[in-house]
This record gives sequence, structure tokens and C-alpha cells, in this order.
Amino acid sequence: MVRSTIHDSVREAGLSLDGASRPEPLEGVVSAVVAAVTARRAPRDVATTRRGRAEMALARHAPALADWIVRRTVAARLAAGAFAGAPLAEGLRRRHGRGNK
Repeated sequence: MVRSTIHDSVREAGLSLDGASRPEPLEGVVSAVVAAVTARRAPRDVATTRRGRAEMALARHAPALADWIVRRTVAARLAAGAFAGAPLAEGLRRRHGRGNK
């Protein structure tokens, strides 16, 4: 995720990625895109940070662990009140026992 105005409508709908996804530095994204499009062979995956490379490797090589981490993160955000005002997240809240809070 690159912090930009494209996320404003999502934030206004109460579905912000804040706290779940770390914003990537714009300079790193531009560098990664330039490196990918100018590479002799197209890279399989392109990350903009060391953390991003680690996250992609974890998802590829230990998908069950990555799934557990995502589920735990979502549950923690719901417990903290994230998505409380988002009608689109009603099903997510219900599945996590948060009802229409």
C-alpha cells in the first residue's frame, strides 16, 4: 500500500488498512517498478522493502502460518473496534462474534 488519496474513500467507509498494512515508501515503489520493467527477465514477485520480501516468502513457503497471522491480525483489529461503523464489514464482524457493533 502506498499512502495516497485513493485510500480516502475506503477510510471514509470505515474499512481502512491502517494498522493492518504498512504504507510503502513511494521512492521504494518507484524503484521496484523501474527495476522490474527494465529487468532482462521479468521477476516473479516484486517487493519494495525487506519486510515485503519476507512477507511474500512467508506466504509462498508457509501459507498456513501466513493465514494464521492474517486471521489473528483481523481478529485483534475487530476486538479494538476497527470496522465498527462499516456496513460492508457486517459479515466479517458477525463471523468474529462482533455482531452489529
